[in-house]
Amino acid sequence: MTVGATAPATLGVSDAVRTQSPASAPVRVMFVIYGLARAGPELRILELARRFSQPTAVHVCVIGDDLTLLDEFRQTAAKVVVIPVRRAYLEWRQLRKIVSYVGEHDIRVVNSFNLKTLLVALAIKARYGRRVTLVHHMISLWDDLRSHQRRILWAALRWVDRIVCNGYVVRDEVIGGRKVGAIVSVIPNGVDCQHFQPTPEMRTTARRQLGLTDDQFVLGTISNIRPVKNYPFLLRTMARVAARYPHVRLLCVGGGPQLEETKRLAESLGVGDKVLFTGVAADVRPFLAAMDTFVLCSHKEGNPNVVLQAMAMGVPVISATIGEVPHLIQNGVSGLLFAPGDEPAFLAAIARMAGDERLRGSVGAAGRRQVNANYSSPQMVGGYEALMRAASTDELGAADREMVTP
Repeated sequence: MTVGATAPATLGVSDAVRTQSPASAPVRVMFVIYGLARAGPELRILELARRFSQPTAVHVCVIGDDLTLLDEFRQTAAKVVVIPVRRAYLEWRQLRKIVSYVGEHDIRVVNSFNLKTLLVALAIKARYGRRVTLVHHMISLWDDLRSHQRRILWAALRWVDRIVCNGYVVRDEVIGGRKVGAIVSVIPNGVDCQHFQPTPEMRTTARRQLGLTDDQFVLGTISNIRPVKNYPFLLRTMARVAARYPHVRLLCVGGGPQLEETKRLAESLGVGDKVLFTGVAADVRPFLAAMDTFVLCSHKEGNPNVVLQAMAMGVPVISATIGEVPHLIQNGVSGLLFAPGDEPAFLAAIARMAGDERLRGSVGAAGRRQVNANYSSPQMVGGYEALMRAASTDELGAADREMVTP
């Protein structure tokens, strides 16, 4: 199924495209993605589709079943083609459809995001060779991969032309001292600071709808509820907080495989009436607006978008020192940090925020300034667009190349 484009027909490249000059020819890029869920990589592609300048033609190849964001992609100039691939090493007919689509639309840059999409992209690379530049996006610390999957990924990465990491910690922890033949770039995540704009009206409305009163202090977190997010630690700390500060509430936004189990844990800890579980939210801004402080307790993260979103909304952040967070937050200035698993330090940070309205105001304002200055959506989009242009012409200079060595 193709949205906004005709179905692929041949492998050839049109004569009209062949005769275009590099200056007039659009940059044609394809993102091979596993689905269109409302998650980090998919939302980033949506942002690029919305903001890329006219010379960049965006194609999105969806190889999974989740089409949650399809209607939003339809409102952009991107062309979406849905070609389900369950096993990239077996379904040759589906792979041929994708390869044919690339040839028909003269796509020059192909982007992958995980092992499955990388294997699909390698099929394209095998057919077209140097005519197509293969870019692999590293967006996590690979903590969810088994050892054999990591070995396959490293073997596959030998054929990648470029690697782009969404944070310096992702680059340093995943690539580290390995020698890679690809050009490595770091383009941090970015947030639309106009979209994530705090307003008193939004806060008032959100708290009223959630049944929260003005005198309650609201901690909040937003995530898919699964083991890596460390909800048991958060709830145990909340039980201690509630014993000392009865006016504190915890707002948990998100669904996931452990949602019901986590609700039961809250009840068993005696804080079931002080914790609000909202389930999945299409728009997190009202929930952020309702919070007095955002907290992140995960065991591991890459570059968490939700921290940037909270900072953009002017919500002060307390976070474990995980992933890219220490690059995003200056401790004591634009947020408060604690060592992962350090419950006394986490509890002290909460007490400090809860008891000092002036601190919350200054930290929230500093966080918003930090995002505006260094992690805005235009900066991220500009970085990706420059990378796509360079990849399409293979004209990066020596100063732009980064060979990772021991």
